[in-house]
Amino acid sequence: MKRTDFVSVIGGINIDVKGYPYESLELRTSNPGTVFYSSGGVARNIAHNLSKLSIPVKIFGAIGKDTFGEIISKELEKLGIITKGIKVSNSFKTGSYLAILNEKRDMYVSISDMEILSDVNEVYIEKCKDDILESKILFLDTNLNVSVINYALNLVKSKNIKTIINAVSIKKAKKLLHVTENIDFLTMNFIELESIMGKNLDFHEKDTIKDKLKDTFPNVSNIIITNGELGIYFVDNSKREIAFFQVDELSETEIVDSNGAGDAFTAGVIYGLYKNESIENCITYGINASRITLKSLKTVADELSETLIKNKN
Repeated sequence: MKRTDFVSVIGGINIDVKGYPYESLELRTSNPGTVFYSSGGVARNIAHNLSKLSIPVKIFGAIGKDTFGEIISKELEKLGIITKGIKVSNSFKTGSYLAILNEKRDMYVSISDMEILSDVNEVYIEKCKDDILESKILFLDTNLNVSVINYALNLVKSKNIKTIINAVSIKKAKKLLHVTENIDFLTMNFIELESIMGKNLDFHEKDTIKDKLKDTFPNVSNIIITNGELGIYFVDNSKREIAFFQVDELSETEIVDSNGAGDAFTAGVIYGLYKNESIENCITYGINASRITLKSLKTVADELSETLIKNKN
């Protein structure tokens, strides 16, 4: 394997705790249901997805000196993901994500405790510099501080390394307004886009969206906006072009859990970029990966494979 054949991912590594009720979710009371946990975090999820797609991955981030940190570390190593860059924090516990799902397995509300990412700072990135520069693609998530995102992007500037960022959530997406370094690809959902713009947008007014994106993100070359079954936009910011991709709707009975579908989509896109394929194929792989994940109770579907994402599900 060449030194530059890796995808490096930097960002959230945490434990997910999720619960859903057997019947309609009732607030301010206890709901009989199921509670389970699994390894999570956007960066970790994408690394996990990519490993299942046979892409060599290095992961960077932080875990605590605790049981959850040990579980996550051992799982990543078993997946064949290179973990030597993970920092074991002396100050913080492993990050956690608590999600309450409704009876349809859609996320109702969640709380993210990612204080540990204070340890993933510029000093840490500098220490990992040699490993990061051995990348074909660098992925970052907005769990990271803006200064760290800018530092990492500057590090790989002019190094022939593609960069891709995921917006993560409504609140964290707003960090993107303060990222000044150039970004090759940005993935976000439509709700995150609206939060950045600070206003309601009409998803069907694609030319308005295209123009606003150019004004808002002059430093981003390509932007992918997902909106569930309503479809996906790919915006080439440099050419001021926008393309629409249809998404076939899954039936209510087919959807088991929506958590992780967005991360699977981004991983599918990265897979296509890694293989130097067309943007049409990249987005198709992303759609197929997300559909597989929607049908799984796990954040990263056991069924996910390189073969499956190349076939419509």
